[in-house]
Amino acid sequence: MKHSKYKNTGLLFELLTRQITVDILNNKKDSAAIDILKTSFGKKTELFKENQLYNVILEANFKEKEKAEYLIEVTRKAHRKTINSKKLNLEKYNLIKGIKSNFQIKEFFQSKIKNYKVLASIQNTFSDLNQPIEQTKSHFTLVEHMAKDNKSKEENSVDALRNENKDLRALTYKFLVEKFNKKYKGLTVEQKSVLKEFINNVSNTNGLKEYIQSKYKTIVYELKKSLPSIDDPVVNIKIKECINIIDKNYDAIGRDQTKHVLRVMRFYQLLEDVKNAIKWKAS
Repeated sequence: MKHSKYKNTGLLFELLTRQITVDILNNKKDSAAIDILKTSFGKKTELFKENQLYNVILEANFKEKEKAEYLIEVTRKAHRKTINSKKLNLEKYNLIKGIKSNFQIKEFFQSKIKNYKVLASIQNTFSDLNQPIEQTKSHFTLVEHMAKDNKSKEENSVDALRNENKDLRALTYKFLVEKFNKKYKGLTVEQKSVLKEFINNVSNTNGLKEYIQSKYKTIVYELKKSLPSIDDPVVNIKIKECINIIDKNYDAIGRDQTKHVLRVMRFYQLLEDVKNAIKWKAS
């Protein structure tokens, strides 16, 4: 979907909120993203107004496509009437300037956004680009987005929980933490470290990639070191195959990094089993 990420208000808002989440998880008290969000998206700003119109389309849900098409047209007209384009462009310029001053701009925009295509389509719809093909693609992307059940069972459950009272939410949170700790109590120290890094780097794809690569190096080193202590020729061959798999995947870490996180955790389990076997043999 062709469009300018720098001009996409909905995308910018989403990336800033994600950055705030990462900063909170890392116990960072002074988050630059919070200050940027407060300044740029104050209630009197054009960015706030435009983001509200983004949300109208993002949150809409109809059974009939005709209603979805009507809403697109109404929202587009509202954008023309209520948004001061000169002020909006200036605010976007200052927003990007603030992001560049506090973050690595390339890394900031590399975070994978689930509804990226929809956000791009909204931006194209509001921009009135003189590109019939792109405009048509954007229009039908939005119609399809609004004319189906977009929420998963998990998202519906989260929405229901948000509407409950504070005590119930606190109790639910405590229950989830206890359940999480019980489920993952069998993880090794290294596996827990990988899981924590994955959560902390939800908005930093480059940082996570470098971390995974460093863990791959460590695992390969440890597996190679264990080879002389393994007498079983079949097991020895299997370990070498695992090393080859890691070598092939080292530079192939793309945007879908979840599978590599899972792979690293499995290799750490393998490494733990190998070490235990060597210890048992030595005893």
